[in-house]
Amino acid sequence: MYAGIVHLNMLRGIISRLRPRNYSTLQATPKSTSENQRWQEKRLQHRTKVPQQPHGILSVTASNEKEQTASISINQQTIQLLERLSLVNLDSKEALDTLQDSIEFASRILPIDTNGVEPLYCVLEQEKLALRPDTVDEEELQAEILQNAILVEEDYFVAPPGNIPLDQTERSGMARSGKTMLDLLQACRQSEFLHFSLDNAIIRDLRLTAIGQLLSGNLHSEWNRPGNTDGSSSVPIFFGKSSLSLKENITYVQKQYELTKLPFGITVEQKETNKRVMIADAFNMELPETLELSTSYLLPTTMANQFLYQLQRQRKIWWMRLSVDPGRYFISDMRQTESSATSVSICARYLDRSDHKTEVELERLEMSLSEDIKLDFVKTPNTIVRISNNLTRAIVAILMDALEAVPMEQCVKIHRKIAPYKCGIIYQLEQQCEQDTALQQELIELSKHLSYVLRAAKLSVHDGSFDQLQYDHQLAQLDQIGVPYVLLLNAQTLHTGLLQLRSRDTTLSETIHLSDLPDYLLKIINA
Repeated sequence: MYAGIVHLNMLRGIISRLRPRNYSTLQATPKSTSENQRWQEKRLQHRTKVPQQPHGILSVTASNEKEQTASISINQQTIQLLERLSLVNLDSKEALDTLQDSIEFASRILPIDTNGVEPLYCVLEQEKLALRPDTVDEEELQAEILQNAILVEEDYFVAPPGNIPLDQTERSGMARSGKTMLDLLQACRQSEFLHFSLDNAIIRDLRLTAIGQLLSGNLHSEWNRPGNTDGSSSVPIFFGKSSLSLKENITYVQKQYELTKLPFGITVEQKETNKRVMIADAFNMELPETLELSTSYLLPTTMANQFLYQLQRQRKIWWMRLSVDPGRYFISDMRQTESSATSVSICARYLDRSDHKTEVELERLEMSLSEDIKLDFVKTPNTIVRISNNLTRAIVAILMDALEAVPMEQCVKIHRKIAPYKCGIIYQLEQQCEQDTALQQELIELSKHLSYVLRAAKLSVHDGSFDQLQYDHQLAQLDQIGVPYVLLLNAQTLHTGLLQLRSRDTTLSETIHLSDLPDYLLKIINA
């Protein structure tokens, strides 16, 4: 009781010593002193390139002021250009008013006098700063930088088309004149690569020309190249026999190579006759002879889903690398087959800028359990992932991809790695040298020598059967058979050793020396 009274008296004493505050007499913050207003007269303590005083505004004439206050009018062409550049739709009156107000506001920004103002490299400069010379003094460090990465992934990034549709005039200029799948197949038939008859929606009697057979061989070799079917060389792949079943091939490969662990793959090439292959929803091919390519991977069930995901991604990248338009390729949705297998396809979309958009299945990937396949060194259940591809359909897909991008089949832009010929050689003589047979003979001999050097480096060279044609016609013929590079010789080449290397895709030429061959050409083709 006594302690409580003592505490109460102490609190009363503390409160009585506090000054009473009147909350109804609040006052505004006092004005700044005259010292704060004299900041313009003070000098900074450090060296700086920041101007001590604000720079004045350039004088504005009456005409300029009238132009700034005048109303801004925007025509329809300017609006379309702004929509294409900004990917913003300006089809409403509110959007146009906002745009016009922004332009009028920007026109009111007065020009500032920048005479005598030095570039601001650093706010506080204690020493003179020198700019780095704009010269390349180091070699390519990409390989060394990638060594520091834990995981390296390579992919193509295709920009989305945006939300602004192209005008009809632009669409007709960017797309081919033939806007249907039928017209695209007609363009393939008129090319130098294959011949067939088209009966409504059925392709019959398809035959490859000599150039088409070279394309088929290069595409076949690219499929079988190590690392192309699984995206890496970590999974060993062996060649099986077409006369054996998958179970028999697995047993054969296991005994032949003494395999003791998973995963591994088996590639089988099966020749088939009188086969019907679907190329699109409404088009089929009746092939008298074709080649079916397939690779089957045997792997543990625990890694099957991840392997299928990586495999379908790598197969899409493989097609994109060989394409003129990498954005046309996509992966379909996964689906379940009647045999409870998981299936997914790599597809290509053609004529997407027209009303006759068509999708073509290029490859099919299937994942299923291998309950009937038993291995001595594996006790757990296994899974089989299989890729199947028809070589003839792949050739037609490559041609459609190359022919859709260029109208009138003037240039077949087949990828340089699978092009039938990697290089062509032609010579051009000036008008005063056309009758000089000795000079022509020397250029022919030089062409033969260069052909021998390039073929020794495993680069296919066109024989030059267009010698009797004019110079421009020879280039046009080489473009139509998809030759990516052409060596252009002239009379000065015999004296200086300099020649022109022409690119099919850009039609531009660069000057190189004879001693640069074949190393330089190998480098750009295998890049």
